[in-house]
Amino acid sequence: MEAIGRERTIRGYHLDLMHGIVFTDDGMPILDPCTEVPDDLLPFNYVPGGRESREQGVNFFIDDYQFGRVWRGPGRYAEVLRPYQCVLTPDFSLYRDMPQPMQRWNCYRSRFVGAVWQQLGLNVIPTLQWSDEDSFEYCFDGLPEEATLAVSTLGTLSDPYSASLRRAGMDEAVRRLNPKLVLLYGRMMPDYEPEFDFIRYENDNVRRLKWVDAEHRQVEAVRVSVE
Repeated sequence: MEAIGRERTIRGYHLDLMHGIVFTDDGMPILDPCTEVPDDLLPFNYVPGGRESREQGVNFFIDDYQFGRVWRGPGRYAEVLRPYQCVLTPDFSLYRDMPQPMQRWNCYRSRFVGAVWQQLGLNVIPTLQWSDEDSFEYCFDGLPEEATLAVSTLGTLSDPYSASLRRAGMDEAVRRLNPKLVLLYGRMMPDYEPEFDFIRYENDNVRRLKWVDAEHRQVEAVRVSVE
């Protein structure tokens, strides 16, 4: 029974998946660069519906509860994600009011899942994550330099202080990593002049609302013309 319990613990922390993964001196998984540039970024919560395209990448800029299962089974979800052109690393939340060990753990989980997927042959683009200046101590560890990186501004531009932290973190990422290209999901930060090349992707929820609104206007126009 003791051996069975130990085996469950090993699998629970994915110690059995560490073979081949390289870590920093502080234990953060190291990610390789990826050169894929998707035409579109599809939120993970739409993936199980079967919308598959080699031109799409998959993002995790959604609430954590919608993708927590990828941590529990990274190998299983590698097969779900394999049809897509590329996948971003999971964006486990880093909130400013979280204890630092919890934030560091979420950074670790993001890097680890990404490293496992790279080991299994997926094209993985690292996601930038940070909360405040204290998180700069570890939040860029394990990320490749002069590579393609992804970042989201969703929910971070609602007030001046949050927006200032978003700009400060981006400046720090540029200073440390000098990204070759940034995949920006959401709005550009206000009053920010980027010193890097970027491609902006519109929030899928905003895009869907625009599509619904356009469809509604079209229906109304047809109705008026018929009347």
